[in-house]
Amino acid sequence: MSRTVVVGGGIAGLACAYDLAKAGREVVLLEAAPRLGGKILSERAGGHVFEAGPDSFITQKPWGLALVRELGLASSLLPTSEIEKDVFVYTRGRLRRYPDGLMLMAPAKVLPFLASDLVPWSAKLRMGLEMLVPRGTDPDESLGAFTRRRFGSEALEVIVGPVMAGIYAGDPDRLSLAATFPQFADMERDGPSVFLALRRAHAKRLAAAA
Repeated sequence: MSRTVVVGGGIAGLACAYDLAKAGREVVLLEAAPRLGGKILSERAGGHVFEAGPDSFITQKPWGLALVRELGLASSLLPTSEIEKDVFVYTRGRLRRYPDGLMLMAPAKVLPFLASDLVPWSAKLRMGLEMLVPRGTDPDESLGAFTRRRFGSEALEVIVGPVMAGIYAGDPDRLSLAATFPQFADMERDGPSVFLALRRAHAKRLAAAA
């Protein structure tokens, strides 16, 4: 039996070791920290659970959900609550609520976004100019660079950055757009606007649910 060494016991290393073991390999997992899990860490205090790292994953990518089911952990999944689904971010000195219809980097609903105080009017204006931004030329642009180019720096810092921390615990400038959210690259390619494409996608979901 061949032996494979996996360096790092975070979620990627553990998943890699699991797949190798299923394939019949002898696996040696090396981890410098005193615990496994990497950036994923849950703290319990006062009867509550606090996530110190990523707290969710995207079910649109089916392999994550498939792995959870294969490991027999499906019963432990907590879906997003339709009642308590408010998301807040601390910015400009206090907590501010994400407006209804905000889809990662741009609003699918215009009026709630305009009425919110999540970002100042200067940032809202910059985001509204997104449809005038030309297509990018980088074949493997980072998520951060894409957001900054199309929607502005404040959209990246206040909207995309906190959401990415809850999913990937990573720096958007070091996350590949094609690997994380390829649909946004497709929206830009199909043109003329990611914002308009998000609104169309939202309308389709509402029609399908009706």
